[in-house]
Amino acid sequence: MFDVKNFIVRGRVFGVKKSTILLVSCLCNLLFCLTFVLLSIFLWQNYFLWFFIFCFFAGLHSLIKSLLFRLDSACYFGFLLIGVGVAGILSYSFSWPFKYFYFMLGSGAASLLTYLFTKQKFHIFLGILLLASGVISYLFCIKVLNLALFLTIFLIFLFIFASVCAILFVRYYKKPK
Repeated sequence: MFDVKNFIVRGRVFGVKKSTILLVSCLCNLLFCLTFVLLSIFLWQNYFLWFFIFCFFAGLHSLIKSLLFRLDSACYFGFLLIGVGVAGILSYSFSWPFKYFYFMLGSGAASLLTYLFTKQKFHIFLGILLLASGVISYLFCIKVLNLALFLTIFLIFLFIFASVCAILFVRYYKKPK
């Protein structure tokens, strides 16, 4: 019977060393990154995309490293770089206004995806905080909410969020060990 857990933990995947797979990943991502950076500069003539293209491919490499070596920090960093890369590429390619909210939403999505892979509860709280803050602030910027309504909703959300975090924190430290 094929056992995935023992298969990934060992030093080889399909008989190939993990470090060799990581090196091939690095070279492929570097090649793709350089190709797309050159395309963005010379063909598309968008001089802001090079950084976000680099973030995307560096995040992809970090995710591969996370999968190979079971590193939760590389998982979060990979998702974060991919989120920033995708948000930047989309917002600068289509000239969307309020670009910083897309970066906040990409960071929140990175935390939620990291929670799905690592089951660390901190990431779900950070993801909810970033996503809700980004959505509420974006609604204010596009003038769906006025200032009074924005402050009321945002402060109520922050109060509820802080209360839930405090309750969970107290419950966590009151558990008998």
